[in-house]
Amino acid sequence: MTSDLARILKAAAEPTRLRLLNLLRHGDICVCDLQGILELPQHAVSRHLAVLRHAGLVADHRHGQRVLYSLVREAGAELAALQRLLQDCCPANETFCKDLERLRQCLPCVGAEEGAP
Repeated sequence: MTSDLARILKAAAEPTRLRLLNLLRHGDICVCDLQGILELPQHAVSRHLAVLRHAGLVADHRHGQRVLYSLVREAGAELAALQRLLQDCCPANETFCKDLERLRQCLPCVGAEEGAP
């Protein structure tokens, strides 16, 4: 159990990965959309997603030509606690809020799902 927690925290303890986790809390998103939202090159986004996937934090699945990423839904206690932490802390962070606004512009259904204006 200690090794699971250490693995999760090590993978999440990087600013870009925290930004990705914050965005993925809102549903399935493809690399190309994440790239545009974060304003990072595709290879950087893919590299961070690979770290998160190997740590068991995110899952991917193919939808046509695109690969969509999402938070792992069957979360253990450690991952569930991280998801609650993100839910509680991300709305208070300016960078995370800006990312979420860009996500809503890119994928308008995100704002509608959350009851946003």
